[in-house]
Amino acid sequence: MAEGNHRERVFHFIFATFFCILLYYDLKLLPPGVILYGGRWKYLTFINLVFQVTFFVFASFGDIVTFFRGQETNWIISIRDTMFAAIVFPCGVFVTATFWGIYFVDRELVYPKILDDIIPTWINHGLHTWVAVSVILEGAIVRHRYPRNVVGLFFALLFQVIYLSWISYIAYTQDFWVYPFLRLMENSARTAFFGLCALVLVFFYFMGKGMNRVIWEGEEAKITAQEKKNASKRKAKKVE
Repeated sequence: MAEGNHRERVFHFIFATFFCILLYYDLKLLPPGVILYGGRWKYLTFINLVFQVTFFVFASFGDIVTFFRGQETNWIISIRDTMFAAIVFPCGVFVTATFWGIYFVDRELVYPKILDDIIPTWINHGLHTWVAVSVILEGAIVRHRYPRNVVGLFFALLFQVIYLSWISYIAYTQDFWVYPFLRLMENSARTAFFGLCALVLVFFYFMGKGMNRVIWEGEEAKITAQEKKNASKRKAKKVE
């Protein structure tokens, strides 16, 4: 258990540091769209990066508190796990899957070639690749207690509704879509696309939950079996 806690602390510290550095350098860049209405806050990629920074810094804070207290603090773990389950995992995987999926079809729709001269490759992969790698590794290394589905899905879909409403507001008041391919769609097709995005997000939510169950239910069974074995040994010693 102590070895596992140490591994978690190191992992959280590494990614908290990485994403803070990534955020720092990303804020120094000025790609064309940033100067328009909404700044960086209209891009899901940037919002997701803020989620990643917030999560890993908070997780590191929880690790420090646990280290000094000698035990986990329930409210910290509850916030950490709900944040991971409802927002960080599904959003991180969603960003990577949708970005690279559209990129390989027609990169000009999401990441015009002109950006290659503005955004370094490592930042591009930090924003669009490592955000998924980090949360998948997090799910494999750290056990998370998932909230009830109604709670987890509520927060996941609430965020998506807020974000889609935000970029729709920008489109209708500023006359431009954050992502150019949305302008090419009819209203009905755009609505269907938004619905599809919701379904994909729900899929990633359950993917994270399923991965958590597969990895950690087996570990819990081993721990329970070991505890029973130790208890039996203690009883045997008392009888002697």
